[in-house]
Amino acid sequence: MSDVNERLQCSAAGTAAFDVVIAGAGFAGLYMLHRVRGLGLTARVFEAGGGVGGTWFWNRYPGARCDVESLEYSYSFSTALEREWKWSERYSAQTEILSYLNHVADRFDLRRDIQFDTRVAAAHFCEAENRWTIETNRGAVTARFCIMATGSFGGEGAGDRRTRHFQG
Repeated sequence: MSDVNERLQCSAAGTAAFDVVIAGAGFAGLYMLHRVRGLGLTARVFEAGGGVGGTWFWNRYPGARCDVESLEYSYSFSTALEREWKWSERYSAQTEILSYLNHVADRFDLRRDIQFDTRVAAAHFCEAENRWTIETNRGAVTARFCIMATGSFGGEGAGDRRTRHFQG
């Protein structure tokens, strides 16, 4: 790596520092936040949307639902959560899945570590400091670990890629 690139990637002095940065507040991102908190680590989640849910936040078309049974498509890390949430359908609609994810975010107070309406633009690893610098549309932070929980449908233009060749 050139000296110029090293200086650019390691020049995040004065920015907020976390143990873990997670990109995405869908199923995976919410679970990762819950887990790293349980390990006593500091964390920040950056979510491009205005709320939790990932795919279920963005995809609100008529008839959107899951093709996996609701009980299988829910978290199993908390027996209390399993007992208190009752699915109304065997294969839940988007609205119920999003309600479930909002319930989880509230139940475990996850929102306090999520920054909404924030897109991750780049993540650079600085070998000299053994840290990541994560650049967003609202500034930069550093972290020991960077977890991309953007899912298979995440990323710029993902909808275009999924539907470009669809003929049905």
